[in-house]
Amino acid sequence: MTGNPISGHTNHNMTLSGTAQPVDGLTDGDHITSATLTNLLEGVHGNGIILEEDTAKGAGTRLQPENLPGICERTGANTFTVAGGTAILDGLVYTFAGGFGNSTTYTITAADTEGSNTALTSGQEAVVVVYLAADSSVNHVKMEVGSAITTGTNNYPVTPSAFLNNPSSTDNEQSIVLCVLRVVYDAGGGDLKVNISEINDKRVFVRPTPIYFTPVVDGAVGATDAVASHADLDAFHSGNAGGNFTASRLGGMWMGRGSQIGSTVAGDSTKDVLYFSGTHAARYSRSVFDRVLTSTATSIDLTSTDANVLVLTPGGTFTITTSGSFPAGYIIEIKNTHGSNTGTFALTNSTTSAIGDTADADGGYARFVCTVSHATDPTFVRLL
Repeated sequence: MTGNPISGHTNHNMTLSGTAQPVDGLTDGDHITSATLTNLLEGVHGNGIILEEDTAKGAGTRLQPENLPGICERTGANTFTVAGGTAILDGLVYTFAGGFGNSTTYTITAADTEGSNTALTSGQEAVVVVYLAADSSVNHVKMEVGSAITTGTNNYPVTPSAFLNNPSSTDNEQSIVLCVLRVVYDAGGGDLKVNISEINDKRVFVRPTPIYFTPVVDGAVGATDAVASHADLDAFHSGNAGGNFTASRLGGMWMGRGSQIGSTVAGDSTKDVLYFSGTHAARYSRSVFDRVLTSTATSIDLTSTDANVLVLTPGGTFTITTSGSFPAGYIIEIKNTHGSNTGTFALTNSTTSAIGDTADADGGYARFVCTVSHATDPTFVRLL
């Protein structure tokens, strides 16, 4: 049946193969198991199945919850299949159940399950949680069996939860629940004597792309002022409400409005610019993509948040210097279009490199890279 991918466990919007059908969910009059709430928290934490169909408009299954990765379907009394896919656990990518387009069959046996491995007896039922874990030995799919109860009216077995404390034998102890199986006694159901009577979908999907950015500005919505550095971010709120990003170990990315140096012209001034801030020798901020400015000035002092491609027509001998922290690998390109005026670029606080005019051997072009980052005195080397 078609629908939103999560409708399998919010509106029973699935028709599974075999005799087991989903009945627990979030519709009026239903009960829900704790795994539903657990997965809500896992999704907020960033764990879940990467649903490639979300970004594949022509995927034939993108509106069919029962055919998307991670679905569990009954194939026998104590066997079921898991549709393969890719998931994120603790920030790492794992391929489970054979990967996208494949599936793996699992059998509920004492040897292959965690938790209570006592066989059911006549009149009993239990719940089995099927979850993804970092353990590659089981294709990243594991099971835990809960304690059995005697079947009765308005009586539902307790969902096991030990997997939340130790889902895997690895040092990655995060997990995602795929489904909850309700099993009843069946003498022919393997060594645990189980027959799958319900398969209740609990999958959570994450969608890493597209990532949308809203402009970070000090003004109202639609303002064009520049929040172009880590210092600007920390000062977004004033006084005691100021931020601590600059002093942290964190990196950050945001979209701001382009700013420009006085006496220059920048094509992206007040337009969208993507910035990144991190730490080398000291905290720095820079645009992710090259930025260009043109100028007739004879003295320009660059910071890492400014444009890195300079097209100059100087009114006389010019000097280009840098201020503040630059990361190693930062490239500055300078093109002097003047036919006679020349200039210099500061490689360090005491050495410079000459840049000729259009008639000189370098054609007025130079390319520099920061080789040693520093809070105030970075070192640049000329490449061309």
